[in-house]
Amino acid sequence: MGNLLKVYPEFDETPHVKMPAEYKWPNADSLYCKSYCPQHPGVHKVVFALMDEICDAFESEAFHAGMDEVFYIGDPKCPRCAGKDKAVLFANELTKIQSHLALKNRKLWIWGDRLLDGYITGLGMWEASINQTHPAIDLIPKDVVICDWHYERADPTAVYFAIKGFNVLTCPWRKPELALIQLEDILRARAQSPRPVRERLQGMIQTVWSGNEQFLRGFYNVADDKDPNTPWNCFRKLFTRINEL
Repeated sequence: MGNLLKVYPEFDETPHVKMPAEYKWPNADSLYCKSYCPQHPGVHKVVFALMDEICDAFESEAFHAGMDEVFYIGDPKCPRCAGKDKAVLFANELTKIQSHLALKNRKLWIWGDRLLDGYITGLGMWEASINQTHPAIDLIPKDVVICDWHYERADPTAVYFAIKGFNVLTCPWRKPELALIQLEDILRARAQSPRPVRERLQGMIQTVWSGNEQFLRGFYNVADDKDPNTPWNCFRKLFTRINEL
């Protein structure tokens, strides 16, 4: 459940959903991960203090708030959020975070999945939203940076974010051939787009989803890795190609 809700259980958006002794997916509660209630009167004092401490420690000019895979939002049993528009709730929370970061001239970065319509795009509940948060894309500040992740196909959503006015970066993970297609898609879109859209297609970020040690052991061929589909192999081939360009 994470330390935030362990220490502050009152922030839980869905306290009626209990963590099972043994987690399995799918489950009757649609429990994948928990959310804090964005309208709890005490939550931002704690969350903003944590953000500030992290940014100060790393002397960062930007903060990646995640905000992906938000499945619990506007829960009908929440005394503060019940009946509220989920896109508005999501947009308001994102804007609050962005406004706090802006006080020290820091930028907000997020994953883009909650801003995509999972039904219309066919991307489903993981890479997009099927719980009505996607209209928030028209309600949030344009200086938020979108990290557009797709790990199984080269879905062309980066252009959508750029047309909507956001700086966007495409994020592969472990499939080198997919990452190379995504790179070509960016280059093609830049070549065929007007300058405002072209300039918002900012490039690529290699995601890893493991500890540093595992990645570096794989990258430097210390690990006995026979699978070509790994984050380190994806990184190696992607940036080899970028350097060639």
